[in-house]
Amino acid sequence: MKHRDWLRLKREGENVCAVLRLKGYQCHKLKSRLSWKVTFGDNSYVLTWLPAPVSDWNLGPKDNSPAWEQMWAIVQSTLKTDGGKAISHQRIEQPGDYTRPWAIVRLLPKAQHYTVARFANRQDAQDHKRILQRFIPTASFEVVFDAPVTSCPSNTDS
Repeated sequence: MKHRDWLRLKREGENVCAVLRLKGYQCHKLKSRLSWKVTFGDNSYVLTWLPAPVSDWNLGPKDNSPAWEQMWAIVQSTLKTDGGKAISHQRIEQPGDYTRPWAIVRLLPKAQHYTVARFANRQDAQDHKRILQRFIPTASFEVVFDAPVTSCPSNTDS
């Protein structure tokens, strides 16, 4: 990650914490990471930036309680507008790169999936999947071999 991106993300996190503090939450920065501990009453959560391939803010642990839902709504509304300007998160869709046939896919409802990252070998993919599972324990990821579909010439003898 480039230093200017790190500074931008740090500023975004600090802006979110400032808004949370105005609403009565306690918020303080964790060392050496783009993470902040947010506390309200007995509830304690960690707001953190998840790097590529996820590249998004996360509030964990996700327990779907009303306190979490309210805090997440505040975070989302703060990130949508920053001083009146809309924040645009750049999500880059990677084309099918078949020089890297091992892929990590996130399993979604209704038998859908989303390709998170591609790798040249299986071990790298499994290592990365292990890290993703640690940072996003509620999501389901799988390592798959995604080879290109090639058309075979027909064997017709004339």
